[in-house]
Amino acid sequence: MQKFVPLLLALAALNACANNSASTQRAATAAKVSAVANGRIIFLTGKDSQGFRINAQRPPLRTSCAACHGADGAGGVHLPGGAVSADLRRKALAAVKPAYTLLSLERAISTGVDNQGKTLNPVMPRWKMTPRDLHDVAEFVQTLH
Repeated sequence: MQKFVPLLLALAALNACANNSASTQRAATAAKVSAVANGRIIFLTGKDSQGFRINAQRPPLRTSCAACHGADGAGGVHLPGGAVSADLRRKALAAVKPAYTLLSLERAISTGVDNQGKTLNPVMPRWKMTPRDLHDVAEFVQTLH
C-alpha cells in the first residue's frame, strides 16, 4: 500500500488541477454571460443591471439604445434633423471599413467618434457610464444579428 501513496497523491494533484481549470473556465463563461446580460439590459432599458439610469453628456432624445436603434439593433429610425439611426447588427458593423471592434464601439458610444475617427451626428448621445457598463453594452452590440 505504501508503494501506491505517491501515485495516489499524484493522481489527486492532477484531479485538483483539472477541477481548478474547469472552475476557471466556468467563472470566465459566467463573467462573459453576465457582461452580455448587463449590456442587453442597458441597451434595452437605458439602465444597468442594478437599475441605475445611464446618463449622457447632454440629455438624450431617447433614454435607451433600443429606442433609436430598435431592440434588434437594425436602426433605420428617423430622428430630428434628418438623422437616421445606424444599423448595429454584426453584419452591418463588419461591412464598414475598417470594421467596428469592441474598442471602436466603446469609443462611438462614449465619445461619438466612429470607427474611422469621424464625429458622429450630435443626435447620437455621448453616453456616460462606468467602464464595465460601457464594455458590457459594446459586447452586447457585437451579439446582434
